[in-house]
Amino acid sequence: MLTATGRDLTPLGEVAEQYRSYVGDKLTALASQVARLRDGLPGNDRTSAQRRWLTCQLTWQQIGAAYGSFGGWGDKISGLASGLPQGVDDPAFTGLHRIEYGLYSGEPLPALRRHVDRLASDVAGLRTALVKLEIDPTNMPIRCHEVLEDSLRDHLSGQSDYGSGMAYALTAGDVVASRELLGLLKPYFPPAPPGHGLADLASAALDTLDQALIATKVDGRWVSYATLTKHQRQPVNGAIGGALEVLYRVPSALGRLR
Repeated sequence: MLTATGRDLTPLGEVAEQYRSYVGDKLTALASQVARLRDGLPGNDRTSAQRRWLTCQLTWQQIGAAYGSFGGWGDKISGLASGLPQGVDDPAFTGLHRIEYGLYSGEPLPALRRHVDRLASDVAGLRTALVKLEIDPTNMPIRCHEVLEDSLRDHLSGQSDYGSGMAYALTAGDVVASRELLGLLKPYFPPAPPGHGLADLASAALDTLDQALIATKVDGRWVSYATLTKHQRQPVNGAIGGALEVLYRVPSALGRLR
């Protein structure tokens, strides 16, 4: 059902609008974090700049921008160089991963300012566009598993790594997004005894994944994926597979809302 202003009043329409509000809050935080990243570039503290970059990247991951859900804005803000004619040197390679590449390949920090300025402009552009950006309500149940599919395809394969090795940190950010989406949808799952419903099972699976990811930290810090042994990686691989197996059932469980 649509109102005269075009607002979708169906349950999934309400979820889409709640998600839009969540994304808006995250973009507001991201804008401030990008400004802080820029402020730190004139100095020579590369480690600090890398930490500030990671804070920005994690906030973006927590948005849950899976499978091109924000159109061209997603590519501008956190696109990959794969497929671009000139790879990492291509002018179309912009945003957070371009900054990551510069920070970890030894580019002078002041030279990265133009990329951070471009990122700030693109984040501002998405914040403005978000009000009118089409968010398909019927995609909300699917988004729960799409976010972690992106983790598996991009982060855990190394495809999205441009020097930081922060695959597990970025995956943890994706778990936050998946959990938020699941929470927005939870009121609409079929009734079930506590702990036995699909929403509770999915939440428990995300808990297991979170615990496996956190267990890879050293002294409370995320470490490079490349430094971890196969034995250390196995719990994460198993946990993300288990979480996806449960989340794949969400669209069918909420099919009556479509």
